[in-house]
Amino acid sequence: MLDKETRTAILALAQKGRNISEIARALEVSRNSVKTVLRAGTAEPGRIERASLLDDYLQDIRALHAKCKDGRGRTNMVRVYEELADKLKREGKTLEVSYSALTWFCREQGIGVVEKVPAARILTDPGEEMQHDTSPYTLELGGRKTKLQCASLVLGYSRMLYMQFYPRFQRFHMKIFLTEAFQYFGGTCRRCVIDNTSIAIACGSGARAQMGPEIEAFEERFGFRFLAHEIMHSDRKGKIERPYDWIERNFLVARQFKDLTDLNRQALEWLERANGKRKRELKASPVELFAAEKGALVPLPLYVPEVYRLWPRTVDAYSCVSLEDFRYPVPAAYIGKELQVRETKDRVIVLDGHQEVAVHAKKTPGSPPSEYPRPAAAPKRQNSAKPAEEGKLQALGEPMSAYLSALKAARGPRYFWSLRKLWRLLCQYRSEDLQAAVAKAHEHRLFDVNRIETILLQDVAQKDYQLPLGFEAQDCQDNPQYRQGAATPEPDLKDYIPDPEGENPDA
Repeated sequence: MLDKETRTAILALAQKGRNISEIARALEVSRNSVKTVLRAGTAEPGRIERASLLDDYLQDIRALHAKCKDGRGRTNMVRVYEELADKLKREGKTLEVSYSALTWFCREQGIGVVEKVPAARILTDPGEEMQHDTSPYTLELGGRKTKLQCASLVLGYSRMLYMQFYPRFQRFHMKIFLTEAFQYFGGTCRRCVIDNTSIAIACGSGARAQMGPEIEAFEERFGFRFLAHEIMHSDRKGKIERPYDWIERNFLVARQFKDLTDLNRQALEWLERANGKRKRELKASPVELFAAEKGALVPLPLYVPEVYRLWPRTVDAYSCVSLEDFRYPVPAAYIGKELQVRETKDRVIVLDGHQEVAVHAKKTPGSPPSEYPRPAAAPKRQNSAKPAEEGKLQALGEPMSAYLSALKAARGPRYFWSLRKLWRLLCQYRSEDLQAAVAKAHEHRLFDVNRIETILLQDVAQKDYQLPLGFEAQDCQDNPQYRQGAATPEPDLKDYIPDPEGENPDA
């Protein structure tokens, strides 16, 4: 198809009186193409209309598209395809198009197509809006991979950025982070845009979101309000989404972190340089714009209390309390007693009522693991005394004594178990049979006592239970004891035995 410029040139040359052949040679196109443009009489290329096998079922597809919706009101195109195939099958027809052809047809006909709206650029005045969000990362702390949450806050006017990393991000950690961010900026904006996170929202979404009572108290303390963007409109907080790409491609590249404390320290150092970098879109750096915005921020309250939460904990038998996979020791006098543990950002305070029992620095991922105090090892028992079983076995004679000496050298610490096993065999079998089995085992250097029992049983079976040679079953039946112990008398079978002379007395 010819483009608009070529078609315009064809029409212009035709108006100047040039014939079709001259126009075709000048523009290097075919004469038929020139004729087609001249017949159309317009420079706009016509839209190619493609016929489809689904044109006859357009209304059916529209109806099925409105019918096959899930609980969230979204259309399942797979079900539309299946329902259309079943409908045609009932009519004696076959759906001869693929699933991808059906989806293409719907897009061409505008079925289920949402009109795209360009993202609007949100301009805010100084001190009017800030945006907050988190993003998960897997980083290496002290040579160990750890899952962390990166929390960040950006001012909408100056684009000043603040960020910190946390092993998990709950409502407690959000309050800690925002408190530190407000202190870092020296004030707050009047509105904070967030997503529809359950950390802050008790119910609803978007403009109908209702914050939890704890979050509402936090808003009142610092004089701002949270604003949740509408679902599927995450570009409303695009100012906080863009810095995460910068964090991934700059801050987290080729940097080593010892632990979480070292990671957050390096993050603050990086922010000093990042906020001072000039932004092409703003024609200034965030630090320069922040100088104009700082005066418009809501000032901090006169006193900012430390964020904390309380946990009831029972002191275990090792005189420790547990908090988030870490253990903190307390005096042994509190073993078995329930205490209150106050958790702050950096400290763990153990309280008995209002009295502080113990204060510890809070442990974070990358910290050395804590261990329970190990009790002193019990003194090992001295086995200098000779077992009584050994003396009784050695009293059987030289073959047994020689085997016991070889057994001790071969078995080592397991000699005593083998000794007790030999003693049990002596209690179950005759001593002469055991000595013969031990002599055979010593000859073949068999120091597994279970093998000795196998040898002993084989010898006993051959000597006491093997039938003599020439024994026949008839000998057993003629034995008087066999006849005396028979359960039933021997049957009389003479009536069933044929007469050798062929005479039958009953005939």
